[in-house]
Amino acid sequence: MTETLFTGEMPKLEPLKVHCTDARCETGFHCFGPNRRSKDWQKSYEGQCQFCGENPVDWKKIKSRDLSDVEGTFRELSHEWIRHTFFDADFDEKSKKQAQDLGMEGLKARVRPLLEKKIGPEKIFRDGTQTKKEGSAIFYAQHATATCCRKCLEYWYGISSNRELTGEELDFCEGLITAYLDLRREELFDQTNSDDGDQTIEAR
Repeated sequence: MTETLFTGEMPKLEPLKVHCTDARCETGFHCFGPNRRSKDWQKSYEGQCQFCGENPVDWKKIKSRDLSDVEGTFRELSHEWIRHTFFDADFDEKSKKQAQDLGMEGLKARVRPLLEKKIGPEKIFRDGTQTKKEGSAIFYAQHATATCCRKCLEYWYGISSNRELTGEELDFCEGLITAYLDLRREELFDQTNSDDGDQTIEAR
C-alpha cells in the first residue's frame, strides 16, 4: 500500500506482534501516537513521530475526514508502522473463512453494530485493547484505519475521546472500514464466486 524509498529488506509484517507504539523509522514507517508519559507532551506534540521526530503526514487532510478522498486518507495512514502492517499483512485463515461464510454484504453489515458497541460509548473499559488483531477482516480494517480505539481516533482524526461518538463520526468510521474491505476484496474472496457487484477502490 505504502510507497517507500527504502531499498533494503523490509521488516516482516506480524499483525499479532505489532503495537501502536512500534515504529520502523529507517524504512519510512513511524509511530505518531503522542508519548503521554512525557509531562509536557501536549505542548510539543504536533503529530511528529515520537521516536525520530519526522512528520510526513498531512494532518489537515486527515482531520478533514473526507470520505470522498479515502485513498488519500489511506496513504497518509500508511506512514505509520501499525497501519501499514494491517494494510499489507495477509489475513489469517479465520478472517478469510468468516468473510467467505458471510459474503461481503454480510461482513459489512457487522461493521456498524461493532463500532457502536466497541468505540461508540463515552466510557470504554481498557480503551486500546477492545479490538482483536485477528479473527475478522473488520479487525484488520479497524487497526489499518485507526478506528480501533478512541485513543487512535483522537490523535489521527481529532475526535475527542471524552464523549460518545456522534452518528456522523460513526458514519465516517464505517465508511473507512467498508472502503478497506473493498480494497482488499480479492484477498478475502475468490472473485469468480463474488457475492455482489460492488465496485472496489482501485488498489495499491
